[in-house]
Amino acid sequence: MALAALTAVAAAFTLSTTATAVNHARAVSAADDAYLAAIEPIARAVAGEFKIPASVTAAQSILESAWGQSRLAVNDRNFFGFKCTAAGPGPIAIDCHDYPTSECTPDCHQVQALFRVYDSMDSSFRDYGRVLSTSANYAAARPLAGDPNAFIAEVAKKYATDPQYADKVIHIMQENDLYRLDRPLP
Repeated sequence: MALAALTAVAAAFTLSTTATAVNHARAVSAADDAYLAAIEPIARAVAGEFKIPASVTAAQSILESAWGQSRLAVNDRNFFGFKCTAAGPGPIAIDCHDYPTSECTPDCHQVQALFRVYDSMDSSFRDYGRVLSTSANYAAARPLAGDPNAFIAEVAKKYATDPQYADKVIHIMQENDLYRLDRPLP
């Protein structure tokens, strides 16, 4: 009797845990879908204005902002992890805030850094397009804009200190079929 009761409790717990995991996955998926819906037109606008693949723009914002949920994204509308320079926040950002971050040079370690603050999501995305389309750091990537994977592989050499950065962005593009953003709307 006791074994049967224990088995029933274990089965109920497993079903409850599975149901909770499924509900969590649905909630995460819904939040991710909402973020994609919000950034799709902005990523397409960046592609049109700055000739940056929309798939790369979307995937980098997903990675850098944890689907729009990072402290940097929520508090400061910085969706790309852009830091301030010695000259300040730049022509589009409005301020700088201090945050802890990881740097890999080559060993990864925690540091404090000043990150750009924006007045809107649109401003963050426009600054991203401006930086990638004008900085000498990304000149070698610009001719590769027709191939999102090659483009991000080149951008990653200067954009991030994480040696796996390009692979992470490519994985996000593949897993979420973000390449569809590079095709014209019907």
